[in-house]
Amino acid sequence: MCWVTVQSAVQGRGHLSSGTPCQDKTFSVIKDGCSVCALADGAGSASLSHFGAEAVTQTICNFMAENFDFVINEEDGVAVKQRILEVVGQRLNALCAERGCSLKDLASTLLFVAVKAGKFVICHIGDGVIGYFKNGEVLVASHPENGEFANTTVFTTSNNAIASMKLIKGNLNQISGFVLMSDGSENSFYNKRNKVLSPSLARLFKLASVCDGAFMSQGLRDALENCVKRKTTDDCSMVLMSQPANGRGFADLADTDKCEFLRLPDTRASRKRLKSFEDALDALRSWSSYRAAKRRLHWRGKKLDRILACLGKANLLQVREDGCYKSALRAFL
Repeated sequence: MCWVTVQSAVQGRGHLSSGTPCQDKTFSVIKDGCSVCALADGAGSASLSHFGAEAVTQTICNFMAENFDFVINEEDGVAVKQRILEVVGQRLNALCAERGCSLKDLASTLLFVAVKAGKFVICHIGDGVIGYFKNGEVLVASHPENGEFANTTVFTTSNNAIASMKLIKGNLNQISGFVLMSDGSENSFYNKRNKVLSPSLARLFKLASVCDGAFMSQGLRDALENCVKRKTTDDCSMVLMSQPANGRGFADLADTDKCEFLRLPDTRASRKRLKSFEDALDALRSWSSYRAAKRRLHWRGKKLDRILACLGKANLLQVREDGCYKSALRAFL
């Protein structure tokens, strides 16, 4: 089963004012049953780090998609780390030749997660955070790795990269999602004092399991742009990878879970209203005007208005500029 990936990176206020490109980059690949996502934060001191960050995310995603079995089965962790750094180094050296620059000009962090056949691989070089979603909780898999001095970190091009590089492998068991974030997004979602991730991420995982990926990525971008980057001057990026819901997705959830998605109290009265919400979501599987939806549902009065307002607040409704509506739920067979 291929996992759903939601990703976005936005230019920070500091780089916007200086005219510096966004140095955070994300990438994802699905190939031969393997789902891979990666994030890299280019070094602020490196003039071409945005090119380096883009290169390493693409390179490692393609490498892991093609070599997952080798990485997961190789018992020598040092050999795996060396191979990963070798692959990344080869791509960066080639980029140096293309750009006429030095390796330090392409420096970046690197975070990635690969999943296949009930197993996972996590790798982390530098700052940023990697978390996972298990049994309704968002937990930290890998904390930020900072350098010897304040406000410094380790990069893929650092001499000590292999020493600080974290490699974690295992069985998924009850893990149903992973999240990668740069240090810019840390300020909003990671408590540095208690070293825990925000519980608010749990809703993102749940939404990603049933909602359209493009819709979720746009919503994530809006959140980074309008909320997260206000708390920092740095670029902000995040990648969220979620296991899709089984069966018919939202339609097969228990009534209690549906109420949670719709942000309704879990009461008998709310459960009685679920049929109306399901009918509306079914009628809006394709773009539809308000009038057409009301005619299709045979509803009178303001019932549709109330349902649409609730779906909008629950982030389960897409609204186009021309006033048409469409369910944000992903199509399930």
